[in-house]
Amino acid sequence: EDCYISMAEEGMRVLALAYKPLESNGQISREFAEKDLQFAGFIAFSCKSRSDTKLVIQTLKESNHHVAMVTGDGPLTALHVAKEVAICPDERECLLLKASDLVEGSTEPRKVEWVVAAGKNRGKPFKFDVTTMPELAKTYEFMTTEDALLAAVEQEPKFWDHADTFVVFARMSPQGKATVIRELQKDNKHILMCGDGGNDVGALKQADVGLALLGGYGNMNTSQELPQDTQDKLNDSAEEVLNEAVKLLDKRVKAVNTEKQQLMKTRQKELIAQQQEWLKQVLAEREARGEPVGVMAQVSALKEVTQRMQKELREYAQELNIKHGNAFDKKPEDPMEALMDADAGGVPMVRPGDASIAAPFTSRSPSIKNSIDLVRQGRCTLLSSLQQMQVMMLNCIISAYTLSAISLEGSRSSERQMMGSSWLIMIASLAFSYATPIQKTCRVRPLQSVFHPAIFVSLLGQAAIHLFCMVYAVNLARETMAEGSAARLAGWVGPTLQDVSDFHKKQDLIRKGVMEKEAPDEELDWMAASLEMWTRPFLPNVMNTVVYLVETSQTVAVIVVNYKGQPWMKGVMENRPLFFSVVIMIGSIAFLSWEVLPQVNELMHLSAFPDDSFRWQVMALVMLSLIGTFIWDRICVAIFAPEIFGAMLDAAKATTFRNDVLPMIKGAGLVTAIFCLVASGNPIMWFGAYQLYRWQKTE
Repeated sequence: EDCYISMAEEGMRVLALAYKPLESNGQISREFAEKDLQFAGFIAFSCKSRSDTKLVIQTLKESNHHVAMVTGDGPLTALHVAKEVAICPDERECLLLKASDLVEGSTEPRKVEWVVAAGKNRGKPFKFDVTTMPELAKTYEFMTTEDALLAAVEQEPKFWDHADTFVVFARMSPQGKATVIRELQKDNKHILMCGDGGNDVGALKQADVGLALLGGYGNMNTSQELPQDTQDKLNDSAEEVLNEAVKLLDKRVKAVNTEKQQLMKTRQKELIAQQQEWLKQVLAEREARGEPVGVMAQVSALKEVTQRMQKELREYAQELNIKHGNAFDKKPEDPMEALMDADAGGVPMVRPGDASIAAPFTSRSPSIKNSIDLVRQGRCTLLSSLQQMQVMMLNCIISAYTLSAISLEGSRSSERQMMGSSWLIMIASLAFSYATPIQKTCRVRPLQSVFHPAIFVSLLGQAAIHLFCMVYAVNLARETMAEGSAARLAGWVGPTLQDVSDFHKKQDLIRKGVMEKEAPDEELDWMAASLEMWTRPFLPNVMNTVVYLVETSQTVAVIVVNYKGQPWMKGVMENRPLFFSVVIMIGSIAFLSWEVLPQVNELMHLSAFPDDSFRWQVMALVMLSLIGTFIWDRICVAIFAPEIFGAMLDAAKATTFRNDVLPMIKGAGLVTAIFCLVASGNPIMWFGAYQLYRWQKTE
C-alpha cells in the first residue's frame, strides 16, 4: 500500500497485477477467476500535462470561473495533477470524502467522513456535516470519489447544494460525470466541459458548452518553455503570459512553415534537375528490353517520371512534417533523442473520437486554451446580440414617428438625403455586427437579457428622449413654416407646409401619368434608374431639413450609446470602421447645420434656416439626443448593474494615448490620405502608393 500511495502521489497511473493458478483449462466463471488472487506487482506510468494547461486554468480563475476536475483516475493521482495544473493550490490541504464499505444485507446508512488526502496529516479524520462545509471550505479544498459522493447524498440530500465547493471528483463513471454536471445546472450554474474520450460523452452532451479534445497527440505540447521575462509576469497576470505564449507559438509556426516551404522548393528544383536523367534512364531500360521508344513511349515514360517525382515530393513532405511538424516544443538537442522522435512517427496521428461527435466544439490543437476562446467569443456574441436588439428597437421607434410625422405634414424624405447618410449608417451597422473580443477575460460577466432593468429602463428613457426631441423639432418647424410666423415677419422666405404638400401631390400625379410625363415609357436600366432617383424633383423645406438632421443624430446616438465594447470586446475607439463612420456622421451633421458650404446643402436638398436662433435650437436637440441618452444609459447601468458600470469604468481608465488614441489618429490620417490619393486621379501615384505599402508590410 505504501508503494502504491507513493507512486500515486507523484501522479503515476498505477495498475495492480495479480494471478491465480488454474488446475484445468475448462471454462470458469468470472467470480471464481477474480477470487483468491495472488499479488504480482504494479504497472505505473505517467501522463504529462500540456505546457499551457496551468496558465489556462489560472486565467479562468482570474476571470472569476470555478474550475474542477472530473476524472476516472484514483484520488491521489487526480490530486497530484490538480496541484500540478493549479486547480488545487499547493499551500492548502485537501480533504477527501470517504465512505465506509457497503455491508451486504445492512439497512443502516454508510458512514461518511472527511480525511486529509495527502501530506504529513494524511488520514486525519474530520466529521462530515453539510452545514459546516462552507466554513470548512475556507481552510481546505474538497475532493471526493463517486462512491463517497453517492453515500453522502443518501445521508444528506442537501449535499448537492455544496457540490460547487469541490475541486476534484475522482473515480467517476461516465454516468457519474453527467450526474455532477446535471446537479450543478439545477443550481443555476453554467458548465463548460472539456473531454477527450468516450467516457466523457455523457458529460459533454449534458454541459452547456462541450469542448472535445482530439486524441493521438502523444507528448506534444508538454515541454514548451517560455522566456524568463515572460515567466516573471506569471505572478501578475496568467492571461498576459498565456497571450504571450500564443504569440510566441504563432511566430514559431510561421517560422516552421517558412522553413518547410523553402526546403520543399529546394527539393523540387533538385528533382526537376534529375527529371531528364530519369527520363533517359527509363527510355534506355525500355530499349534494352526491346520495347519501342517512339513518341507514345516517350509520353508514357514522361508520365512515369512525373509520378516518380510526385512520390518523391510526398515522401519528402512527410519527412519534413516528422522533423518540423511539432511547433509546440523545442527540438531535442541530443541527436539520439531527435532520432527516437523521428522513429516514433514525429507528427502524431490525430483521430476524432466519440467526444468530437458529442461536443459542439472540438479543439484541433493539443491544448485546452480554446476554452478561453469560447468564453471570450461567447461573451462577445451575447453582448452583440443584446446591443443589436436595443438598436433595432430604438431605430424602429424613431423611424415610425419620423415617417408618420412628415407624412401627416404632407412632406417626405429626399432620395439624396437617404443615400447620403445610409452608406455611413450601413458601415457603422456592419462594424457593429462584426465586433471582436479582446484578449482579456473580465471577471464581471455581461448582462444576459434585454429585460434586465439596466437595459430595459435605459431603452425606455432613450426612447422618451428621442421622441421628445423629434416632437419638439416637428413643432418648431411647423411654427416656423406657418403663415405669419415670426420668422416670416422678420423677412425669411420659404415654402409653407401647404406649398410642400401641393408640390408632392403634383409629382404624384405626374408619376401616375395623370399629368405630363417626365420619364420615357420604356423600362430604364439600373444606371438610368439610379440617376432618375438622384434627379427626382424635390422641394427643400425646413420641416424635412430639421427632421433629417435630428433623425440622423438620433441614429448615431443609438449606435454610440448602446455599443458597450470594453471590457468584453473592442470598444468604439478600437473598432475603427465604426468609429470613423460615427465621427464622419457627427461632423456631417454639424457641417450641414451651420451651412459651411451652401452648395453642399443645396445638393442634399436641405433648406436654409431662418436665423441663428433657430439653428441653435436644432443643434441643442442634436446634442440632447447624443449626450442626453448617453448620460441616461450610464446612470441606468450604474444604478441597476453597478458591477458592470465599475468594469466599464476600469476599462475607460486603462485607455492610454499611445495604445488607443495614437493608432486612431494614424488611422484617420491614413483614411484621409487614401481619399486624397483617389481624388487626385493619378494612376502613377496610385501605383507608387501601393508599392510603398507592400514595402512597409514586408519590413
